[in-house]
Amino acid sequence: MILAHIMANNQAQALDIIRLLMDKKLLLQAAISEKIIFQKKAENGEMVREKRTLIIGKTKALLFSTINEVLKTSFKDKMPMLYAVPIIYMDDSLAHLLRENTAKV
Repeated sequence: MILAHIMANNQAQALDIIRLLMDKKLLLQAAISEKIIFQKKAENGEMVREKRTLIIGKTKALLFSTINEVLKTSFKDKMPMLYAVPIIYMDDSLAHLLRENTAKV
């Protein structure tokens, strides 16, 4: 089990991603929050501040590659950042719910 972290470019894209992944049973649940991202521009080293929307969704680890491919195909021009964090411990009833309500692999 993992928490998929998807950094969408804006809230509208985040909602599109959630609908898409839930329709395909690739996420069980998702939460979104607004984040401020800081990074340096390579040309001048200046700090740049950008607003992004973070999606955190529970899913099976074996679905990560499928999620990545769906996002690559659906958001070619504005591919969101995707990475996963393992869930080490989970209540048995939630684990069962996750296994039963996500895509079979």
